[in-house]
Amino acid sequence: MIVSKFYYIFCQFNKLSILFIVLLFSACQPTKKSTLSDKTSHDEREWLTQFFSDIMLFEHGIYTLWGAHKPITLIAVDNYSEEEIKALYESLSEEEKQEAFKDGLSVDVIEGYKLSEAWEKWEQISPRFPMKRFMLFKQEGQDPHTFFIVFVDILKTAVIIQNNYEAFQKALGFDFHPMELTLQINQKGSVFWKNLNSYLYGLLFGFGKTNSQIFHWRYFDHPKSCDELCNNIKTHFSNEQLRGHIKFTIDNLQLPSFVSYNEIDPVVNIYKKERVAIKAIYKDKNFLDLTLQKLTE
Repeated sequence: MIVSKFYYIFCQFNKLSILFIVLLFSACQPTKKSTLSDKTSHDEREWLTQFFSDIMLFEHGIYTLWGAHKPITLIAVDNYSEEEIKALYESLSEEEKQEAFKDGLSVDVIEGYKLSEAWEKWEQISPRFPMKRFMLFKQEGQDPHTFFIVFVDILKTAVIIQNNYEAFQKALGFDFHPMELTLQINQKGSVFWKNLNSYLYGLLFGFGKTNSQIFHWRYFDHPKSCDELCNNIKTHFSNEQLRGHIKFTIDNLQLPSFVSYNEIDPVVNIYKKERVAIKAIYKDKNFLDLTLQKLTE
């Protein structure tokens, strides 16, 4: 009887010991963290990959995401229906049609994809991906068929404004703190977008001081006596013109597109170095996951 009782106590103790070990082992296991992949379905990943390929690769927003010299990427989005596009095409003369498509560029996209529709989807799921350093928002245009997607690195934008404070202050007409002004950039009716000239936009879009200043002088701000000089300024382009059927990937990453006024342009050289670094960052990485990770860090 004593043996039976001892055996019973021993068994209960053994059960408690096993339970204690199991609980201890479970507590010591690392908690599985939610990954970006967990936040998206298979279908979402498909159009999100195309969406961020548009923003980061086709529109060069990746230099805002990773680089040091392009604070803002501005993307014009046409929102015409197929019927409206057809009507616009039919309204062109034969000469205009040939001119418009002589250097035809077609871009490889998923079937049924449209950037304007993808933006609406992004607005629905964007709360899953809160951003701290970056802003990605919609800005209405004057044309009802066009809106803008604006991608902003808050700190780089504030630094550019600080480094050119007098020029921004003169254009806006009041004193401000660069960081506070930048944080208001996505607000409806923000004064940020009012009264800025092409020189200041050039700085914000990463075209460099020299290119931005000459562009502004040439097209918007020079006396009549300088017409001949401005009309004969030789221009270059940061990128070669693309033709044919293109699929935009990290491997064929293009430089940001802008007008350059120097055959050897230090701004272009900076972007070439950043391109090499960005390709190395994405090597053997999933494009969508790494992009979302950087946006939300």
